[in-house]
Amino acid sequence: MAIVGAMGVVWWLVAAASGPEAYATFMSVATSPVGYIVMIGLTWAFFQHMLSGLRHFVLDVGAGYELQTNRTWSVLLPLLAIVITAAVWLMIFAGSI
Repeated sequence: MAIVGAMGVVWWLVAAASGPEAYATFMSVATSPVGYIVMIGLTWAFFQHMLSGLRHFVLDVGAGYELQTNRTWSVLLPLLAIVITAAVWLMIFAGSI
């Protein structure tokens, strides 16, 4: 998923530097249904990775090693990433961002 995001950023920068026609082409693809699905997936991957990193940071500090606590957080974090992703994209679609 990271390579898709990197390729998208490179395409965006090259299109912006290449002129209005290239940028219009990029925007037409990025704002298509497939483009939105890719961007939502990248957003979810970002939040999933960030929350997992925070979980491992807490584990590195020495907290959360109890089996039930660790299991609860490992199940809860992907769901939390979905909720945060949905909130971000609802704000984007509502025009708040």
